[in-house]
Amino acid sequence: MVFGMSEDEEKEETNEEEATEERSSEETEEEFPKLSIQDIELLMKNTEIWDNLLNGKISIDEAKKIFEENYKEYEKRDSKKKARKSVSKKVKKSKKKEKSVEG
Repeated sequence: MVFGMSEDEEKEETNEEEATEERSSEETEEEFPKLSIQDIELLMKNTEIWDNLLNGKISIDEAKKIFEENYKEYEKRDSKKKARKSVSKKVKKSKKKEKSVEG
């Protein structure tokens, strides 16, 4: 408790601190993109590669090769996702046009 502050002032300060903490946690959540299960699996694989590399279990060339293979797999999945999203957007747009024509 700070001397010279009334209980009301102290409660108000506590409420302001809590509101600031809530805003900062919301901002933190917004900073990171949503990760799919496949994204998390890729991160885990890459972490294992780094761990093996740092422990001397694999060479740098082997690590590069594995990273490249993982990246190619990721790109394939990512391009499929984008293709699905663009198709679903086209379907949604055509449905909206149909509704606006009917209305």
